[in-house]
Amino acid sequence: MSKKPSAQLAEKMMDVMPIVGLIGGRILCMHGGLSKHLKSLEDLRNLKCPFNLEEECLENDLMWSDPGSVKGWEPNTRGASFTFGEDVVHEYCKMLDIDLIVRGHQVVQDGYEFFANKKLVTVFSAPHYSGTFTNSAAVCKVSAGLEVSFEVLVPEDMKVQERKPTAEATAAEPTEN
Repeated sequence: MSKKPSAQLAEKMMDVMPIVGLIGGRILCMHGGLSKHLKSLEDLRNLKCPFNLEEECLENDLMWSDPGSVKGWEPNTRGASFTFGEDVVHEYCKMLDIDLIVRGHQVVQDGYEFFANKKLVTVFSAPHYSGTFTNSAAVCKVSAGLEVSFEVLVPEDMKVQERKPTAEATAAEPTEN
């Protein structure tokens, strides 16, 4: 069975999209999470698209790893990549000289959820996911001064609520007002 033209176009688009971004040199963004294979920001700059996901590779982890209540690294219960602990987040923020990791890939009830003393935030942008969850969605906004805020979309009334940071908040100190 042949793919529809729209599916083929979407697949081609995914082949050329970057899988990581670095905002202001301080905020690292990706779909999944961290990787044992990541040793420097240069590793991210050298990623090539398209790529084939092998069982254990940097690209796979950037797409599918998750934070969790573990120490170090553990196999991910989803069956792909790894789960990493708060200790890994702190180690990588220091090693990469960054303030915050922004990622998606997991449903979180309030649209966004902090981890590792606000060094990592999961932002999930699909409200009422799959029609079976009652989760809100969120969009992360970063100002020119690297201040982080969130717009939350509540599924009950689809009302957008902006949560603004305090004046002294930066990427290192995101707020949840």
